[in-house]
Amino acid sequence: MAAQLPLDLTIAPDYSDAAFIQGACNSEAYSAVNNVSMWANNTLSLIGPHGCGKTHLGHIWARQHDTVCLDGNENFTPKSSWRGKAIWIDNAQSADEFTLFTLINLAITSDVEALLLCDRNPPNQWNVDIPDLRSRLKNIQIAHLDEPDEDVLSSVLHKLFKDRGLKVSEALISYLLANTDRSVNALRSLVRDLDKAAAQKKANVTRSFASKFLQGTLF
Repeated sequence: MAAQLPLDLTIAPDYSDAAFIQGACNSEAYSAVNNVSMWANNTLSLIGPHGCGKTHLGHIWARQHDTVCLDGNENFTPKSSWRGKAIWIDNAQSADEFTLFTLINLAITSDVEALLLCDRNPPNQWNVDIPDLRSRLKNIQIAHLDEPDEDVLSSVLHKLFKDRGLKVSEALISYLLANTDRSVNALRSLVRDLDKAAAQKKANVTRSFASKFLQGTLF
């Protein structure tokens, strides 16, 4: 019998408040984004490795404010319409230097409500040429996120499977955490691929199935 060919439906990341799983690895940052009044000069930088939850926290914060959401990898310049609003820049290190300098100054003078910068590296390590910007970056308040711990990753995996309508065992969760890339993005891709492979084979996603999938012996 021919294998079933599942539709390749991409599920968008769930950046809702309820989907954010709190733990010791992200408690500092979670507390910080919910206490804007405590930010020095109305600016905060969330720092942490890829997949640790910076972007998720950015989305949560943006929903709490009248926010302009930006990505440092995309070209943008300050607009007068941004005055009085909150600004969130993901991948902030890649943003134009003059734009960063302008927005930091607007935050200091409260011409923008608040400025949230997310990146892997602390601002004082960003490679910038404008001396005054370099000075500003050294003084930005920082909140760290660490790599997700075991409990957080276990909850993340359960939710990723649940979002695809799959109920899985603790044995499978433990096996995946011990034998795969533990970043959230990598786990999201793995769960998607396991679901697609199981649909093709008309099988359940079990520990044994996952083991064969990872070893390349399913097909």
